[in-house]
Amino acid sequence: MPSIISANLRITGNLESEGDIQIDGVVEGDIRSSSLTVSDSATVRGAIEADTVAIAGSVTGQIKAKTVTLQRTARVIADIVQESLSIEPGAYFEGNLRRIAQEAPRKLEQPKLEQPQPGKSLSGPTGGTSESVRPALTNGAAPNGAAPNGLGTEDKTGPGQLRV
Repeated sequence: MPSIISANLRITGNLESEGDIQIDGVVEGDIRSSSLTVSDSATVRGAIEADTVAIAGSVTGQIKAKTVTLQRTARVIADIVQESLSIEPGAYFEGNLRRIAQEAPRKLEQPKLEQPQPGKSLSGPTGGTSESVRPALTNGAAPNGAAPNGLGTEDKTGPGQLRV
């Protein structure tokens, strides 16, 4: 049997219960319970933490729960952290969603960059090809009439291509 905050009751303060809470009135404060139901006539302004949350009324704050259901009459302005979320057509939601990880997050593999080798062509992100990579010239001369420091007036590479 849930604890019920009736429609004509306004509570300013935090609520905490090991059982279920049903709110039909107004609560201005944080709520922590096993299960929470916010009826269509109810208003909650504060953080909610529960295993299961069903909202048909108005909630402003933060919601953290394993399972969250926003019913068609819900008006929620909150950040929601959840494992499972259901939003019925007609419900209003504004905020951010974040999923509680059920398993450790996987590491993303870093792409392996191909190392330039003499005589091998590289292609840039656009998929085009560039000139062959040439070994450094030992006599101080540079190809294409470029200055020995590599800062020439001609650049034969296209967009997204590597000049070596």
